[in-house]
Amino acid sequence: MRHLNTFLLFTLALILCACASSAGAAVSRGQRVHNHRTLRRCENQSRHRNHRRYCAVTGKVDLARIHHKQTTVSPEGNAGSTAAIASVLASPCENTQLTPTESNLALVRQATLCLVNQERATHGELPLQPNSRLEQSAEDHSQDMISEDYFSHYTPSGEGPAERVQATGYIPTNAGWKIGENIAWGTSYLATPESIVQAWIASPEHLENILESNYRDTGIGVYPAAPAAFSEGQPGAIYTQDFGVIEG
Repeated sequence: MRHLNTFLLFTLALILCACASSAGAAVSRGQRVHNHRTLRRCENQSRHRNHRRYCAVTGKVDLARIHHKQTTVSPEGNAGSTAAIASVLASPCENTQLTPTESNLALVRQATLCLVNQERATHGELPLQPNSRLEQSAEDHSQDMISEDYFSHYTPSGEGPAERVQATGYIPTNAGWKIGENIAWGTSYLATPESIVQAWIASPEHLENILESNYRDTGIGVYPAAPAAFSEGQPGAIYTQDFGVIEG
């Protein structure tokens, strides 16, 4: 008898320093979506449940948004913006169906960013630019989630996205900033850049991070394994994408 596993798509919206967050998620391709709301210390979490069964494939996605001051970034001139968006739309993304391995992670990161930027361009938003400090934060978090066997924006010691990004030197002193984070893991074909980005796009909150007009920088970290506690020994990969903008 064929063994069936539940295919999970986990959506968790977390906003710090703002006492509200939006809830909701989209379900597609036999996905399971969790949504639960609690309010504690200016912190909201949302989770909604619905499920169908799928064969031998699992995955989850998660996000966070963190604000410090109100950050508004002036866009480039109309001509520059139009040209940048047109360039993204005219360039097809390559390697989007790669299964992450230790030898192809650079290509996987490039494919993931290309797909994210194409989604932004489709909605008239400027492409995100790679940032080495955000990439360091994202890489470290993806590796830590595997080595410590968890799936969360917060490490077992309680360190969150703001602390991780700040440790890289990305966030300056006495300046407005805004950062966001999407994380996901998947097994089998759900570990490809195409599947991961499609899962993020299918969730309104993850899509909101992707389409945020103010974000200018990004870093993507991919580790070629899925958390052992959830993946039942199946090969896969875990992704972290950090978003950011500095005012000034």
